[in-house]
Amino acid sequence: MPERPPPPVSPGLFDGLLPDRAHAADCLGDPAGLRPHPMEAAEPGAAAVVRRRREFATARWCARRALAAAGAPDPVGPLRRGPRGEPLWPAGFTGSITHSGAYRAAVAAPARPGHVLGIDAERAVPLRPAVAAAIAYGEEPAHLAALPPVAGLPWETLLFSVKEAVYKAWNPLTAAPLGFGSARVAFRPRTRPGPGRAGSTGTLTAVPVGGPALPVLTGRYRAACGLLVCVVHSWPSA
Repeated sequence: MPERPPPPVSPGLFDGLLPDRAHAADCLGDPAGLRPHPMEAAEPGAAAVVRRRREFATARWCARRALAAAGAPDPVGPLRRGPRGEPLWPAGFTGSITHSGAYRAAVAAPARPGHVLGIDAERAVPLRPAVAAAIAYGEEPAHLAALPPVAGLPWETLLFSVKEAVYKAWNPLTAAPLGFGSARVAFRPRTRPGPGRAGSTGTLTAVPVGGPALPVLTGRYRAACGLLVCVVHSWPSA
């Protein structure tokens, strides 16, 4: 009998970053032979390249694992997409999905009134100056410039990542368009790594600016394995 290929590596990059009752599942690479749920198979579109379809299937696989850990009664059902491309989570649960290169991750938690959640992952490479300038608003450029240099952590790329996570968290709450100027983000790096935790970590806040009334978000980030990951949420305790 041929040997079964090993499952993809799960680096656990969200360990120690999540709010209470939230659970994550992540992996590097795609499980051998993984197929999308039959009701999700057409979601990426018939013209999607093979890589995109594998990415989609693996991200949904991570989401179902996160839902099972969060206590969802039917974590194996389909996760369809809403009108703005957002995953439609089962009743009573909320979550977020991300992918970057070979990395895929999802977070899920029981839904609570007023609670929103967003995650993102990006490669830890600096942005082009023009792109970085288009992301930072208000006091953010001065804030980034004052942050200490950290190996493997380009602050402007982390700012981009956090604003992507903020969009995912706020998107279900408003029909108004959201952009990079819709939030002001501030970082608080850790002076020492947490026990047993890899990489550089810290906390953050994201405050809405103008537009509709939206909750202030808190969260955490990590730079490790050549990636930046972050989570934002509106849980009462950060």
